[in-house]
Order: sequence, then structure tokens, then C-alpha cells
Amino acid sequence: MKPPSIEIMASGKPSLTITEDTAWDTFPDQAADIVRRFGGIVLKRIDTPAERIWIVLIKWKPFYLAFEDFPTRMTLDAMNRFGTPVIHEIHKQLTKTPSRSRVRIVR
Repeated sequence: MKPPSIEIMASGKPSLTITEDTAWDTFPDQAADIVRRFGGIVLKRIDTPAERIWIVLIKWKPFYLAFEDFPTRMTLDAMNRFGTPVIHEIHKQLTKTPSRSRVRIVR
């Protein structure tokens, strides 16, 4: 599985691939976990046979939290330029490795 990554969409706004380890049936629980983890609010859930997209606010900025089926992944897409710093902040938190000071070696 690839680590979270940021791409620039055709609109010029960033899209954060959160995970490729997702599926149509698991998306709602995974999306709810992401919204909760980053203190967000779900404004609207769009669940149709063709798409699964939630409109969410994180740090009072609007995003699309989407299930994509080709390639399979969950993305967080900024709806405007004000979401760009939030995308980078979330990416940093998702890719943060534990510091060595917190690792305890037991012998």
C-alpha cells in the first residue's frame, strides 16, 4: 500500500490520496474516522450507484471526501484555495513517523 500523497487536480487545487485500502462498503466507516480524527463536520453525503462523495468541513474549510474506484482510493479534495494548507497539514499528520524518543526497546 502506498503512503498518503498529494496530487494537483486539473482545477489547480490539491487532492490528498488518504488510502488505497478502501472499498465501496468500507468507505462510510473510513470516511467517518477521517472526519472525526481531524475535527471535521459532514455537511452532505452523496451516495449513489455511481459515486460516493461526502462534502465535509475541516478547520472550517470545505472539501470533497470521495471514494474513487479507478484506481481504488479515498481522497480529500480541496474545494477552494483556502483548503490547500489544510491538505498539507493532514498529509503531514498522516505520514508522520513515530519519533525515536517514543520507541521503547525491551530486552
